[in-house]
Order: sequence, then C-alpha cells, then structure tokens
Amino acid sequence: MISKRHITSIALIILLALALYLMNATRPIPQSSPTTLPMQSPPDTAAIDKNQIDPSIASPSGSSPHAIAQVQDDKQQTGSRQIEIFGQVMDQQQQPIENVLITEDRYFANARSDAQGNYRITLDLPRHRFPTLHFLRHGFSGKRVSVDKTQLQQQAVVEINLELEDNPDSVRLSGWVGNDAGIALAGVQIELTAVEPGNGDNFFLTVFTDADGNFDLEGAGVGKKHRLAVKPGPEYQGYEDNHFVVSRNPERISIVLNSLKLVDIDGMILNPEAAPIADFELQVNNVTTGIHTRRIVSDASGFFSLKNFPLGAINLTSRLTSGGAEYFRITGLTLTDNDYRNLILIIDKGYHQLSGWVSDEHGIGVAKAMVTMTARIQDAQVEYFSYRSQSTDQAGRFVFSSIGGGEHQLSVYANGFDNHTLLHRFDARYDQIELSLTRPN
Repeated sequence: MISKRHITSIALIILLALALYLMNATRPIPQSSPTTLPMQSPPDTAAIDKNQIDPSIASPSGSSPHAIAQVQDDKQQTGSRQIEIFGQVMDQQQQPIENVLITEDRYFANARSDAQGNYRITLDLPRHRFPTLHFLRHGFSGKRVSVDKTQLQQQAVVEINLELEDNPDSVRLSGWVGNDAGIALAGVQIELTAVEPGNGDNFFLTVFTDADGNFDLEGAGVGKKHRLAVKPGPEYQGYEDNHFVVSRNPERISIVLNSLKLVDIDGMILNPEAAPIADFELQVNNVTTGIHTRRIVSDASGFFSLKNFPLGAINLTSRLTSGGAEYFRITGLTLTDNDYRNLILIIDKGYHQLSGWVSDEHGIGVAKAMVTMTARIQDAQVEYFSYRSQSTDQAGRFVFSSIGGGEHQLSVYANGFDNHTLLHRFDARYDQIELSLTRPN
C-alpha cells in the first residue's frame, strides 16, 4: 500500500516536470537574421537620353574586346554572337554630326550619335550573318556600310568612322501611332521603303514607336514615292500607303489603327475519308486585314489550336517538296464572332497511291514529262484544293503517294507533245495508269 509520503514525492516530481516544460515552451525561439540583398535604385528616366552616349565608351580604349569575347564564348552553343560597332560621323567640313540614326534593319537594332558625332551599336546576330549599317540623318545623304567577314575575324569589336555629304532633299518624317480609343501604341513597327522604279534608290528604313507612340524616320528623299507601312500586333488592323510622297516640309503624321476582335479556334485536320492527319502544318492568312499570318500544326491525333486570331476572311496554305511539289489550299472560310470549337479542315492526304507510265505513240517512255495531279472539294462557300507535280524518270514512270480518295485531274506536259488531261477516280488503294502522248500534226 502506497504511503502518504510516496504520494507527496510523486506529486512533487510531476509538478517539477510540468514547470520545466512550461519554461521551454515559453522561451523565444532564436530567429536567423534574413539576408539583406542590395537593392538598385530605379534609373532616373528624366536624366537618361537613349540617343546620347559617353564618348569614352564609344572610343577604342572604352570598348572592351575581352568582354565581348567573353559573351561570344557564352553564345557558342546558341549559334549567335555579339558584335559591337562604334565610331564617329562627320560632315564634309569634318565637323561632328549629332543625332545620326544608325540602324541594322534586318535585326531591328538602332542607335544615334551624340553631340560629338560618336555612336555605338551592339548587335546580337546569327554566326553566319554579317551586319549592314545604315547611317541616316535629315540634311545629309544616307550611307550604307557592310561589315564583312575579314573585319570580324580577329575580334567582335569594329570601328567605323565615316563622312556624310550634305543633301537638302533629305528630310525627317515624324509621326504618332495610336488606336481608335486615342491611346498611344508603343513598339509598333514602322517601315518606309522607296518604290520609285529605275532610279537606283533602294532606301528602306524600319523603326519602332516609343512609349508615347512617337516615331522619327530619318533621311527620306523629297519628292520620291515611298511605301509607308505600319505593322502592329494581332489586335490591330495594319496600315499601308504604297503612294506616299515625301514633301520638303512634311507635316507630322498621325496614324490611327482600328482595334480588331480576336477569336480562338480549335479543330481537326482530316483527310477525305475523315481520318485525322498528324503533324500537318498550315499557314493561316487573314485576307481581311492583309497582314496577319499564323502557323498551325496538328498533333498526333489531328487536333490543332489557334488562339487570339483576328476575325475576317482567311485562307490556309501548305507547301511540301518531298518526292515532288505538293500544295494545299483552303479558301472561303470566314471567322465570325462565334467561337470555333470544332472547325474541320480537309486535306487531300490519305492512303492511296497512283503509279503510272507516260509513253509516246510508239510505246516509248517519255522522260522528264511533267505530270500534275489536282483535286477540288467544294463544301458550300469553302473550297479545298490540292496540287501535286513531278517529272517522269528516264523510263517515263511516276508515282504519287499518300493521296486522298476521290476524283483527281491528271495533266501531262512534255516538250514536243500535245498536252494530255483526264479524270481519275480510285478503284483501289494502289492504282496504275498508262498515259500516251501524241505529237502535234
């Protein structure tokens, strides 16, 4: 039997254990100090002029071939390289020219010279490409300079100093691009291209609007006809003027782009037997806008998806060159406000094969005869068209594979023979045909 003293001892032990537990539970857990990262202050945009550079940076001593070479090493695996070009632009009196636009139109890079005529432009180009720079400013004749492989063999930093000649017939065009709600559009591509035939003028220039929708086109020729094109994103209608004439004192251009409604398209690409066609590529062109194009590719089950494409009439095309020329076209489709969730596109690809032999009236095979095979499927306003062509071999033979079932038109053209045309409808998966050509009387 437990004595009263034992009970008292057990109670004391329990109270002591409880006190120790409460002390540990209420003790603050030490916190590790968070790592403080240095924060960079945002740049003072008012103090930055993207058209001005530090002359020391644009000088040979300020350029860093080692730094550029280091970037080059990092880009070896991507097939691109970084090229830095710097120098000074002077007039015929050897005075520096400020605000010269230096642009590489193919890769949409540009810079401007500072008050001392110094400039620097950095290009990220594919390794097999070499830059061509355009130096343009109103009041001067533009100059195009190509940088060749020899100049870039030793290092990726090239110095180009040059002189521009006076030209009072060279002006600056300024403008603004916005949408139909009056909102300025940034980053819109503006192209100006000379279209006067036979005068040797191959002027072209590409710039982009700034954050306020403004743009400047330097060095346009007075009195010459140009093509002025505006290429926005898919949500806006583009703009094009093929008869744009530059005046001596041009007014500021204001271009308003109409907003477009976009639609999402899902569907399948099938052959005439309603079987899915996997991994088939089609180019989608919006006929209504004239500038919006997109590529769709069917997956392993024939499904495709096209998101945010403008409403309007479209056509779809595909060109293949495996085993001869193949061309497919779908016309008559119009995207409306309705959401497409199951748009079916028919392509004349299937499991049929047509082999044939082309001979003359004496039964001798005709080599290098051109054989074409076309098919049309009309479904209300929509037309599905296919075209295939190939030349006969030395024995006069040809083979068309992966053809959809149905009626096809065959045409044969050969030098010294009358053209021959007939209709063919498949009776089996593998059909054969003999075509005899005759010489004109």
